[in-house]
Amino acid sequence: MDSPREIKVVPVQDESTLWEFLRLPWRLYQHDPCWVPPLLSHQRRLLNPRRGPFFETGEARYFLALHQGRPAGRISAHLNRLHDERYGPETGFFGFFECAPDQRVAAALLEAAAAWLRGRGKKRLLGPLSFSIYDEVGLLVEGFDSLPAILHSHNPPYYQGLLEAWGFKKAVDWYAYRMTERNIDIPAMEKRLEDILRRQGLVLTSLKYREMDRRAQEIYQLFNEAWSPNWGHLPLTRRQFLDLFQNLKPLFRPHLVYLLLDNDRLAGFMINVPDLNSLIRKLNGRLSLMGRLRLLYAARFQPLRKVRMLVLGMHPHYQGRRWHYAMLLKTYLYLVKHTPCQVCDISLIAENNLPVLKNLEAFKAQRYKTFRLLEREI
Repeated sequence: MDSPREIKVVPVQDESTLWEFLRLPWRLYQHDPCWVPPLLSHQRRLLNPRRGPFFETGEARYFLALHQGRPAGRISAHLNRLHDERYGPETGFFGFFECAPDQRVAAALLEAAAAWLRGRGKKRLLGPLSFSIYDEVGLLVEGFDSLPAILHSHNPPYYQGLLEAWGFKKAVDWYAYRMTERNIDIPAMEKRLEDILRRQGLVLTSLKYREMDRRAQEIYQLFNEAWSPNWGHLPLTRRQFLDLFQNLKPLFRPHLVYLLLDNDRLAGFMINVPDLNSLIRKLNGRLSLMGRLRLLYAARFQPLRKVRMLVLGMHPHYQGRRWHYAMLLKTYLYLVKHTPCQVCDISLIAENNLPVLKNLEAFKAQRYKTFRLLEREI
């Protein structure tokens, strides 16, 4: 057996170690047909303290594990000042976790992350979060046999054992559902939607391109208000929201982004996006000009094969009036009537969000992936 001394954890402090940090997943996932290589230019920006939107409210340190001099694992340790203000100052986080199937490597990485966070007064370690609850979140514990939806994480099954062996316990599960049934009673569903709209007197409409910038501020304010009661919610800063909105904007299509209006006042919204992961996988991490054009063309013009229901927000005054159900109806009807879409991913749904889970059961959606956040005292 190799000596533990042959495992060394080093902080990422220069371009060389950063490159090893970024490229490690290619070594670990080379035989995994469901892994989607991240876009390296995006990851570089995300991790850069001078450019990444997370660093407006957070701080991070990255570590690389070397086994016999070769990269064998990586991890981030990070803290979030907004989380400290909302939930108390005891929790730190880990993310960007990748590891060879070696418990000693995993333990060395987790100890390094915990030590860095203990030095900043943290007593609890939560993750994986890369970086926040609205980035790639959770450890995949069910559903390894299919490609992840866009903006989902993916990992080998053995990661769960590595983390639990170090003492992690479940904090919360997040579910991904999918709808695949196209043989539906369209007239009956249209009547249900019309009944809801008629009784409530609100307008459910598609977001027009010319209105995007005007509506962005309203969506930002409503998102922070509507999601406030949700597990782990942290309000997005204006910069963080605009960064997210600008990244998603090229993916927006008519009839996939819906606004619920009460006399032109935003009461709710739903954002669905084409799932481009099958194309992103082919880019193998490199985003050339041609790659950008291919992604833009696929997002805007190619026939829809898979869609992700990304986010839904409802003003508290309008909750409990079946508007979540109405937006699901609106999306489902459009996809069945006007596109060849075979899969609609609805995610991520916290396990305690019972109203939304009940609505999904009404659509006969199937849960196909589970992402778990884990916690441990440090």
